[in-house]
Amino acid sequence: MIMKVERIKKFINPSRHFVDHSQDVSKGDTFISINGGCSYLSKKQSDDLNYVLILDSTEKRETKYIDISDQKNNYLSQIEEVYGYRETDFNKFFVTGTNGKTTTIHFISQMLSYSGSLNASSGTLGIFINNKFQKGQRLTTETPIFIRNFLQDCTKNKIKNILFEASSIGLEERRLAGLTVDHAALSNISRDHLDYHGTFANYVSSKLKLASLCKGTFSYVKEENISHLVKKHFRGDRLFSAAINNSSADINIQVKKVYEDGIIDFFAETPWGSSRNSVKLFADYNLLNIFLGLPFFMSCSESIHLFFEKIPKLKLPTGRLQLFEKNNKKVFIDFAHTPEAIEKTLASIKKMKPKRIILVFGAGGERDQGKRVQMGEVAEKYADQSIITSDNPRNENPNKISEMITKTMSRNYNYEVENDRKEAIVKAFDCLDDHEILLIAGKGHENYQIIEGNKQKYSDIEEVKRCLKLLD
Repeated sequence: MIMKVERIKKFINPSRHFVDHSQDVSKGDTFISINGGCSYLSKKQSDDLNYVLILDSTEKRETKYIDISDQKNNYLSQIEEVYGYRETDFNKFFVTGTNGKTTTIHFISQMLSYSGSLNASSGTLGIFINNKFQKGQRLTTETPIFIRNFLQDCTKNKIKNILFEASSIGLEERRLAGLTVDHAALSNISRDHLDYHGTFANYVSSKLKLASLCKGTFSYVKEENISHLVKKHFRGDRLFSAAINNSSADINIQVKKVYEDGIIDFFAETPWGSSRNSVKLFADYNLLNIFLGLPFFMSCSESIHLFFEKIPKLKLPTGRLQLFEKNNKKVFIDFAHTPEAIEKTLASIKKMKPKRIILVFGAGGERDQGKRVQMGEVAEKYADQSIITSDNPRNENPNKISEMITKTMSRNYNYEVENDRKEAIVKAFDCLDDHEILLIAGKGHENYQIIEGNKQKYSDIEEVKRCLKLLD
């Protein structure tokens, strides 16, 4: 059946969903085919579907396939109508940045929960409602159809405050299409995803799209390389800059001391008030992740006094400087997988004054190769010992990746290559003495390795737990 329709609501079973990915298909759903997505459907999936709606009029069709190519500009609003909400019903906060998106979202969700405000979030770690995990997602910033289903769940749970991670690729591919960017934040910009964007300038341009789209408050880390660009692109209500030890920033966080146990003592000055405070987050850059969400928090008519009061209770998300301790030994697992992220993490760990720092890390295969040597240089500068290993080599030779990482490392530097990630962690534990710190960087929360194109079950967290059990 090939036909044009004015409205798509007649092609959905009221008790089912619109979906756009073959892995999400359930019996009775309606599939919306974008860029040839229907070609990935199996015969059984196609048979199970109520209808398949085609957005591209050139796609091949079968009996139940409906041409809605004339609805490209309004099909999302029609889905919202079917689901019984408008995207403007929600107060939305979007965070972009090379590093810190997940942590910023995690902190503001905790703050809203402490205040009794229902909230939900979508990002790298999946879907959360009131900071409680609901389900995973394939992309940091999901597809427009996935997001509409998420907002339907929020409607059912009477949730108005919604938090999103906005990746550079998601922004470039317009996955936030049809959403009003009520409030937003930019955590930082450093080298990443150049395999996709081609140049750093293109990458920066993708990130800044969020500033251009934002209608309300926009907070950003005050750094020389991005401040003027944010001001140039922003067209919303008000900008808020945040910085550590910078009195010219709207939100100035003065770090007083970082203790060996990871507690950070600081004084924060904000447009809404000031506070002397402390929190166990190990790295002072995590303070920025807290305060980037403050303008949005205040837009929810919340209390600055409650915000300051709850800071000491904040917890880091899974795989973000996640600490394991035993017998005077500390092990951190962190998602840091860019040169800047590894550098900042190691520099923060140094402030805890360990006797030595051991680093286990690698670089992803079939991704930006230019950052590999930079990661090696950072490791040699900050870590006393490094074990270079695999980190999703995909179809690339792990030895080739390791060679690129170690290319400029000094012969006198204490490092070795062990491409078996499990064995690399075992070797690191064998080297770890009392009052030393081991940082395992790159995978964080991930529970898989991609080797020779195959996704295999693997977890740094589980490996560390196993090694800790073997310690006397």
